[in-house]
Amino acid sequence: MVLLVNDTRGLTREIWHEVITAIEESIPSYDQVNDMISFGKAQLARKYAIHHLKLRDGVAILDAGIGPGTTSKLLLSTSKPRILVGLDASVKQLKAAKANLADLDSGTVDVVRASFEYLPFKNFVFDGIITCYALRDSLDILKSVTEYSRVVTPVGSFADVDIGKPDNSFKRWGSHLYIKHVMPLLAKMAIRNKMRTNPWKMIGPTYDSLPRNSTISVMIRKQFPVAELKEFLMGGIIVIIGRKC
Repeated sequence: MVLLVNDTRGLTREIWHEVITAIEESIPSYDQVNDMISFGKAQLARKYAIHHLKLRDGVAILDAGIGPGTTSKLLLSTSKPRILVGLDASVKQLKAAKANLADLDSGTVDVVRASFEYLPFKNFVFDGIITCYALRDSLDILKSVTEYSRVVTPVGSFADVDIGKPDNSFKRWGSHLYIKHVMPLLAKMAIRNKMRTNPWKMIGPTYDSLPRNSTISVMIRKQFPVAELKEFLMGGIIVIIGRKC
């Protein structure tokens, strides 16, 4: 498959700022609502990715798009990394992650504010990288994946967990209907009057700009030739595990 220029792009900068604001507003109910609107598959996909990263104790891990620390909490409860770096563009998210990981953090967690497209790390410093429900929020998806490839070791592994846009037209129609219309309604019922707005409405615009599952797979295989795609919810959630060799 030949990638078109538009396939490699992510969000516009205007939408990106709106998404960051929405994610920050969702922090108090982030896990509860996401678990409900995905019928538990969002967390299942995280666990699948962590298991298939096959990370040993004593390694360096990057959680790119750490959010409130949901994925890092799973990582710290199942392994003992030498260091776990949580990266996010939002200071509020980083503060929430540090607070939520306080009970599990034994001096191994560090947080960094940065963008996916310009990682502030030297080459080959991480043994494993995971990004959950965050890659689609990039301004440039291919550039972000290229940066992940740069900072992971030659024998390291990479995992992308995200909502998916199925290649099958019928599944794609169903996914579009659910994410654009049904999911925001379920989220609204879940948060009731806890928030003045519904942050989950912003998932729709990120879905609009999202390339199809096969295109995302091709992007990742350009940097991680040994890559496998696993689909949940008929392709509405995907996990791609990539390795360089």
